[in-house]
Amino acid sequence: MGKKNIKKRHSNSLADQQKGRKTTQLATSNGNHKQKEAANYSVDKLLDKAEQLIDEFNYELAQKFCQRALEHEPDSVRALETSASLLLELGNTESAKHCLGRAVEVCPDSGFSKYMTLGQLMEGASAVQCYQKGIELMLKEKQEKEAQEVAAAASCDDRPVTDRDISNAYCSIAEIYLTDCCFDEAAEEKCKEFVEKALAADGDNPEALQLKASFLLSKQEIEEAKELIKKSVSLWLPKLQASDTDTAGDAEFDAVEICPVPYSTRMQCAKILIEVEEYELSTDVSETLLDENDEVPDVWYLIGWANYLQGQDYYGNARHYLHKAKEVYVKVKYQDLALLGHIDELLKELGPGREEDTEGVKEPDVGLEIESSDDEEMDQ
Repeated sequence: MGKKNIKKRHSNSLADQQKGRKTTQLATSNGNHKQKEAANYSVDKLLDKAEQLIDEFNYELAQKFCQRALEHEPDSVRALETSASLLLELGNTESAKHCLGRAVEVCPDSGFSKYMTLGQLMEGASAVQCYQKGIELMLKEKQEKEAQEVAAAASCDDRPVTDRDISNAYCSIAEIYLTDCCFDEAAEEKCKEFVEKALAADGDNPEALQLKASFLLSKQEIEEAKELIKKSVSLWLPKLQASDTDTAGDAEFDAVEICPVPYSTRMQCAKILIEVEEYELSTDVSETLLDENDEVPDVWYLIGWANYLQGQDYYGNARHYLHKAKEVYVKVKYQDLALLGHIDELLKELGPGREEDTEGVKEPDVGLEIESSDDEEMDQ
């Protein structure tokens, strides 16, 4: 019988076993990495869609996308901040605070926007702390950018910090010392300090100039306040008026894109201009507000008040705008009894006036009108 060829069965060496384990671990690691990338990709896509829906005011559907993103990644800072933005749109302030608070816990030392939003939701010292932390991160990011040392994880925000961002943040703190903390012992000094920091960061920031004008008014420094508020207005009103004229009849015209100064800030600007007796300029500012939204009774009132203060030659205009203010007040079910009381007081003083003063203005709470019969019918 011939020899049988017998194959030897070699046992795996220690080196071979280690090599096999490394190969398995590498494959597992790569698989986990790909799964993580897929999950991140999924969360980003979900949040992209949520943000699109928020822009389209489809809040109900946007909420579902945010919830799904948080299910995938509960501690995603972007998901938490997007959810907070949505909750604020829905008026759910407390839940928005919770989301932002969690975002702060997860990512405390980068991403200034969550601190700025929290500052708006807080009051007093808590708000100041949020703004100060936000400014600290803004300055840090700006310095890193200028030194070209920005690392990939330096910030959770999508856009670079600007001098205007920093200036507006200082304005937010200064406003707190003009309002919530105005009775604090050092309120005046703190307000002045942060106003000056706002202007140092961006000397051409209309909001910072307006805030300083407001601060000076509180100290009865009228002429200085007038100079600053006029400078502030000159930085945005001419451009807005020119754009409004150039785009007359254009349905796509968006005043917010032309003028970054918020609506409420411009309304406050109109009030300051009245206080410094710049009535015509105040009216110009208010008219741009009407172009954006003609259902805010305060704006109609401000134009009426500015006309009233200019004397008898303007009483007809005052009467017209005050009647319109009252009409809009009733239409939108506004809640400001002090405003309504002053409107009624002024209208009573102005009297009924001429018919053309209220032409086109509908009196609120008008009952049924009974038409008079013709003379011939009366004779019958």
